[in-house]
Amino acid sequence: MKVGRRDLFKFAAGSVAGLAITPVPWKLLEDTALWSQNWSWIPRPPRGEIGTKFTACTLCPAGCAVRARCVGGQPVALAGVAEHPATRGVLCALGLAGHHLPYHPLRVRQALRGGRPVGLDTAAAEIAAALVEMRRSGSKNLVAVLDERPGRTASWLYRRWLADMPQGRYVTPPEREGATLAALAELIEGDAGPLGLDLERVRTILSFGAPVLDGWSTPGRVLRRRERFQIVQVETRYSRTAALADQWVPIRPGTEAAFALALAHVLIEERLYDEAAARRAGDFAAYRKVAGEFPPERVAGLSGVAAEQVIQTARLVAGRRPAIAVGGGDPGGGPLGREEEMAIGGLNLLLGGLERDGGIVRRRAVPAPKELEAGAAPVTEIQDLPNGSVGLLFIDASAAVDALPWRLVEQKLASGKALVVSLAAYRAGYAGHADYLIPAPMYLESLQDVPAPADAAEASFSLSTALVAPPQGVVEPVEFVGRVTGNAGTLSDWIKRRAAAVYRTGRGTVTTYTTGKVEPLAEVGSAEKFWNALTEGACWQDERVGGRAAPGVALLGRHGDGAARLRRAAAGRLDAGEAPAGQYPLVLAPFGWRGATGNTALSPVMSKVYQESGLRRAGNQAAVHPATGAACGLTDGCRGVIETQCGSCGVAVFFDPAVMPGVIQVAVGPEPPRTRSVLEVCDLEGGCSWRAARARIWKV
Repeated sequence: MKVGRRDLFKFAAGSVAGLAITPVPWKLLEDTALWSQNWSWIPRPPRGEIGTKFTACTLCPAGCAVRARCVGGQPVALAGVAEHPATRGVLCALGLAGHHLPYHPLRVRQALRGGRPVGLDTAAAEIAAALVEMRRSGSKNLVAVLDERPGRTASWLYRRWLADMPQGRYVTPPEREGATLAALAELIEGDAGPLGLDLERVRTILSFGAPVLDGWSTPGRVLRRRERFQIVQVETRYSRTAALADQWVPIRPGTEAAFALALAHVLIEERLYDEAAARRAGDFAAYRKVAGEFPPERVAGLSGVAAEQVIQTARLVAGRRPAIAVGGGDPGGGPLGREEEMAIGGLNLLLGGLERDGGIVRRRAVPAPKELEAGAAPVTEIQDLPNGSVGLLFIDASAAVDALPWRLVEQKLASGKALVVSLAAYRAGYAGHADYLIPAPMYLESLQDVPAPADAAEASFSLSTALVAPPQGVVEPVEFVGRVTGNAGTLSDWIKRRAAAVYRTGRGTVTTYTTGKVEPLAEVGSAEKFWNALTEGACWQDERVGGRAAPGVALLGRHGDGAARLRRAAAGRLDAGEAPAGQYPLVLAPFGWRGATGNTALSPVMSKVYQESGLRRAGNQAAVHPATGAACGLTDGCRGVIETQCGSCGVAVFFDPAVMPGVIQVAVGPEPPRTRSVLEVCDLEGGCSWRAARARIWKV
């Protein structure tokens, strides 16, 4: 039989066709899929009894209630709790993926000295020896703790221990979410105590860049009442809040104080202010004179907002009372200046929002054990520390949320002598600058208390319990600092004492999620039963403070220089800068997302938000208006370099017509490792604000 080339082709084609209709190739594909999913290095989901545990989120100050679905005691899914009195079942994207964080590839599992592994005992001994040497030599340098999440029981322990040191200082980052309330407290005569916002009854929120609809305050509390109030967003950037607000007022960077004084000018001249509040202000005449220097026509030239729009904004806010004005700044872009917050606080007083339903209300502080409150060190914001004064700095970055430029920390360190110890869970943020990196437990790995958010209308207290065993070698930051400084104590014991102090008040209610029961604290029965309820996920909420007479106020502050400070700030932050406008014709404006900046890391699943969908800008991604880009020789998607008088950094450039011409908006975090953050080239205005800097950009 003769077999030709054509016969061979026919045989091959027939074999392929026959093979395709047999189960052989499909069986091979199935086996390959099964093999690839069962290799030894692939994580396998736990098996065991399915249950539910309740806890609270500590990834940001909101402290949202969390329902954890567990398999064999291991959390596999997180969700909100509808029964929580404030959060009402809302949990942000970061919180939903919080159970991934203990396994992040940047996780620190052992102590590091200069980037190299070192034993925890060795690190503690060496740091303690450095502290002893400082004392022996009579050094005047400070021993400081920078606490990135004030208000916790750990914060009280730091303050108590530092009070016993001659050179001890308890330090916090610049006030951000509670900055407006802190400024208001400075305008009120006497001890104002903690202040909060009555969001449940407010009709209008005048926001100066606060991310009201993008993670601000307690998200569930805001979203639950969103349909009841209007939002006027005064902001340079077309943020998510600006996009969803009832009115967006785009202003030039650094002109918030001028715009606030222009609104005050309209309220006073058109007699739209609360006259009873004005009578309580002993300096109303002086304040009126300052506001009179910033009429809408002048501020239009400064802010870029038409005079008529300024007038209409003032009338809108005054016509929809109760209304509140809030600032606070941006999680990545930093806080507003203190003068801006003073001007915003003055608007609240003119609108009659103090001690009023739907306005600014007083609340009680969450009680702390008397042993800690007695003799606690005062709180010092980092910008108020003298430059070059710190010899030993502990940074508790285990609960960091907002960005803080390393330059602001570095300028406080003693030149060539300072020792920096970072207590963190990740190799991020300060880790690259610290002499020692001490591994701290992550969210869901240790017992933590969750105090009330900065703007809550009433005090609250709950616990974040340990649902995951921490890696060996991880240590609580406050316990490590106590070990080095010679102070013994277990954090969980002190948290239990604080819970007992809360119980002794006999006020408020306890919400127990496991049973859905809400009962008065006085009926719980004992401090031990209250503690057991907290460990199972209960939340205590205090009663609202009422019946107090509105106090006297000073619209220009109590220090005598308020008028001069307001005038300087309202003249324009950038105009007062040292960088020449000709050399740096653009304005750099950083921004970020709450919980996604600072010394933290994100769940790998969040890469879908940053890298795949583009819903969020990743770190060092710059957006410019197409006209600005063309003028600077840029192209959409190119690489570029931003330069200020403080230095330069590389960015990825994108065109966005929503960006104000002449402005470069740059995202802060998450950033690739060993990448210089844009915050390192921002100006530090007054040491506490880095929202805007003169800059230039070019293509590389």
